[in-house]
Parts: sequence; structure tokens; C-alpha cells
Amino acid sequence: MKTLTIVLLLGLTLFPTLGCDDDEKSQNNVNNVNNTNNVNNTNNANNANNVNNTNNNTDPCLGVTCSGHGLCGTTDGVTPVCDCDEGYVNAGTGGLECIEPSDDCTGVTCSGHGACNVQPDGPVCVCETGYVPSSRLGLDCVPTAEVCVGGAINYDFDNDGTSDTWFEPIATECEMFELINRTRASHDAEGSPECHKPLMWNVEWAAHGRNHSIQMRQQGGLFHDDFPYGQNCAYGCGPECEMDMYMTGPGEDHCPPLSHHCNIMSCNFTQVGVGYADTWNTQNFL
Repeated sequence: MKTLTIVLLLGLTLFPTLGCDDDEKSQNNVNNVNNTNNVNNTNNANNANNVNNTNNNTDPCLGVTCSGHGLCGTTDGVTPVCDCDEGYVNAGTGGLECIEPSDDCTGVTCSGHGACNVQPDGPVCVCETGYVPSSRLGLDCVPTAEVCVGGAINYDFDNDGTSDTWFEPIATECEMFELINRTRASHDAEGSPECHKPLMWNVEWAAHGRNHSIQMRQQGGLFHDDFPYGQNCAYGCGPECEMDMYMTGPGEDHCPPLSHHCNIMSCNFTQVGVGYADTWNTQNFL
């Protein structure tokens, strides 16, 4: 009995019965919690403001010189944009260089990733591995991955009977695209009209090139279907040795001598799409 009494007393002590006054105290406790939360919210807001202030204090144009021939500004408050002086052309990664077109390489830095080469049709950058020009001007060198990019399509590029909505280039396709432009920039004319300015990446025709290459692989032979103006189709040993074959030797049996060479160096073309299936490959020039 004594033990029971002690337990009951402990129960009364530890778990008292709540009355109206206690409800009021509970409400006060809730208010105190809310007040604490409000303080926390205020602190959070202040912290957020501090972060925003920190971000706002970072100048997007810090270090952007626009090559000394323009002014840096922003269109969205975050991304730097060069407003080039009259007579200068935006170039470089993000268009953050201002270059004056000329007949020589004066002022052409190739973004520090290539060497300028004077050709009959003007100066052009021979970009190092992993880089290509960002525009038809050919006066800068940006990472190849910034130009050789995927895009929306409406075409069955994998030849599985279903129309695809997006094409993403693979490494060998971007490598061949890079080599085509490096070849154009560096190749000396061989007694025939040739142009050296770079070709731009065309997603749609790269998708068609992949489809043609897959069909060549499936049937074990060359395949020609829809193509814009010029097309190279081949089974080679990879981009580098195939490019060497295109530029130094006769074409395959289905082509007149040096037709691949003429496609690569043609002045009529401004774009190219490259598609690979193993070493079966197609370049569509347009």
C-alpha cells in the first residue's frame, strides 16, 4: 500500500491536472515559440538579404575588357555582354572579345587557344585540339562542346522507326567537326578556289548523318538518301586518318577524285552536320 501511495503521489507531481490558468500559460508558451520563430524568420530574411547583397556586390563585368574595343554590360544583371565599338565584331566565349576584321592577324589572339593564319579569304584561327571558332568569322577559339551541341529535331536518327525529338552529338562527331574546321583554317590552296572560314554545326543534318551512317552499317555498304548540297559517306579508321585520306588522296569508288576534299574546302558551304555509327560516318555540307 505504501508503494502504491508513493506512485500515485509521484504521478500527481509529474503529471499535474491542467486548469484554465494553465491553458493561458500554454498559449503564452505557443506565443513564445511563435515569437522565437518570428525572430528566426527575421534572421533568415536578414541572412537572405545579406546573401543577396553579397551577390549584388559581385560585378559581372569584373575582368571583362572587351579587348579594349567595347563596353561591358549585362542584359539580365548577371551575364556579362560586350557592346563592341563600331567596326568590331563580337567573338570569343560568350562574345566577350571585340575584334576588328582585317586582312592580317593584328589583334587576333584566337582566345589564347590557337594561332592566327592569314589565308586568301582573310585571317582565320587554327584552333588547338578541343577548340573551334564560335562564328563564321573564325577569329576566336572556344571549347568545341560550346558549338557542337544537341538540339530539338523531328527525325528518326537512330533508324528504329520512331521519330526522335532530340539529337545529342557523340565525341567522334564533334571531333570530326573540329577537324574539318582545323583543316579549312590551315590548308593551303592547291590551285583551286578554296575557302578557309569555319563551318558552323548543324544539328538537323548531323541527325541525318547519324541515320545514314547507321543504314550503311546495317547494309554493309555506302548509302545515299536525302542530303542538302554536299555529302561525304565512308567507312574509315576514325576521324584523324579519314580526314587525312580526304585531303591527300583520291576519293572512294563512288566519288570523283578529291570530291571529299572539295566538299570540305568549298566556298559554297557555311554549315556541316556530322553523324557516326562506329566508323561508318557521314558529313552533310550545306
